[in-house]
Amino acid sequence: MPDGVATHHVTQPDVTGPVTAAEARREESGGVFWTLVIGGLMLVVASWLLPWFVEETSNGIGASPQDALTQLFSGGPTGVGSFVVAVMGLAMLALVAGVVYDAVGNVTKRWAPMRWAFWRGVIAAVGLVCAVLIWILIGVNREEPLFGNITNLASTDNAVWMTMVGFGVLAFAYLMRDFVMQRSGVAFTIVAFIVGGLFPLIFNQSASFIGWGASIAAVYILLALGLNVVVGFAGLLDLGYAAFFAIGAYTTASLNSPRHGIYLSFWLIIFIGAAVAALFGAILGAPTLRLRGDYLAIVTLGFGEIIPDMAKNNLFSQTGGPNGITGIHHPSIFGYDFGLDSRSYFWALLVVIALAVITLRNLEHSRIGRAWIAIREDEIAANATGINTISTKLLAFSIGASVSGFAGAFFGAYLGIVTPEDFEFAVSVTVLSMVVLGGIGNITGSAVGGLLIAFVIFWILPHAQEWTGTFGATTGVTSLSTIDFSQYKFIIYGVILMAVMLLRPGGLLPSRARRVELQSGIESEALAAVQGKA
Repeated sequence: MPDGVATHHVTQPDVTGPVTAAEARREESGGVFWTLVIGGLMLVVASWLLPWFVEETSNGIGASPQDALTQLFSGGPTGVGSFVVAVMGLAMLALVAGVVYDAVGNVTKRWAPMRWAFWRGVIAAVGLVCAVLIWILIGVNREEPLFGNITNLASTDNAVWMTMVGFGVLAFAYLMRDFVMQRSGVAFTIVAFIVGGLFPLIFNQSASFIGWGASIAAVYILLALGLNVVVGFAGLLDLGYAAFFAIGAYTTASLNSPRHGIYLSFWLIIFIGAAVAALFGAILGAPTLRLRGDYLAIVTLGFGEIIPDMAKNNLFSQTGGPNGITGIHHPSIFGYDFGLDSRSYFWALLVVIALAVITLRNLEHSRIGRAWIAIREDEIAANATGINTISTKLLAFSIGASVSGFAGAFFGAYLGIVTPEDFEFAVSVTVLSMVVLGGIGNITGSAVGGLLIAFVIFWILPHAQEWTGTFGATTGVTSLSTIDFSQYKFIIYGVILMAVMLLRPGGLLPSRARRVELQSGIESEALAAVQGKA
């Protein structure tokens, strides 16, 4: 270097993750693949320990495949079914060992994971065949006392169908691995909607669990999909999302209950509720969307507090005050009244979720979606390129609010009552946690995050005291039955958010652009290329 010429050392970012579109796409596809594998394996392992056939008077007590295998080793086989159970158990252990092998390989970097994928798929298919054979031998023909001396009145329990679905998902994931890795979104959608459609049949013996699926899981997945438009696509932090949920629910209650003597068709009301929620989204956004970041979050937080308070104060004597609006009529279609049948609500919500996913995915890949993402990345630059940032953000708020309105309409119709307590700030925090956990900006991730948090918060925690009480009575640790796990809900939110921020900053299934941004800190490719649109 000539004298007097300063040398400048440019420090490149420490890139430890994917920084190109292809690498980001592979990691996203890998996340979907492992979601399918782990989900299928959890179904298989859980059903191995649960009773398969129960008497009507047994209160759910019956023999599991583990009990049948124990009988094989202790008292000898009861027939060919004993050996079929043993083969199914070996298939389960082989698949668990494969996942452990992959996990160790990922951590130690000593070998490549996902070896012998085809043979793992074959093993999963063998496990599926074994489950079907056991059901035919015992559930249909009562060939042998493999699960005890059950009578002809005994019913096939949920665990049988869980096993079949679990092995089926594993077989699909492994045998169709190339397809899953190349078309991860399509593959996940196929599995999700097939399993979702079968959900009420798989758990036909658990009416309360189907009720959870209809009133909580499906509703919150829809809410997460809507909030992902606002937070994930447009980058607008909305802390008052529950307000639009409330607007949809109260619209349904007002137009289909004795409160005002109006009884419109539910299938018309859901669109009215979505439209009213979208209108309020635009009303909220119009004067506030010039704000950014924390300031916008505070305004939306205030809006989210105002709506439930107005409902609690019986605004214009229309909302019923703290008691809410009761007597909401249940929907019907082609003469069939949904009534209190959770399965009908669940299937109807599944159709709405499918339409929402298709619509939002098309929006994401459209000119509007690219404008949202441009605003999220740099609003000043987006404005300089000719994007009308105000109208584009208003559209994001309105579309997100309309999805929430759909969810509120179904929520109110299912419960038959809406009260202000159903739409407090905790709802907004819950939905935001779902989007963050699943992956901000990723439609699939938002749905997965919604399902996981809904399962933990609204199913595991309410039943944890019952389960630990049973475990404590069995082990003699009676103090476990006194723990009220529901009071730790917000602690769990905090732990989830901290763990995600530390371990997976982009969420479980982050969008490709988000992953590149977080892991590289640079824009190494055009945004369209990273999103797979180039």
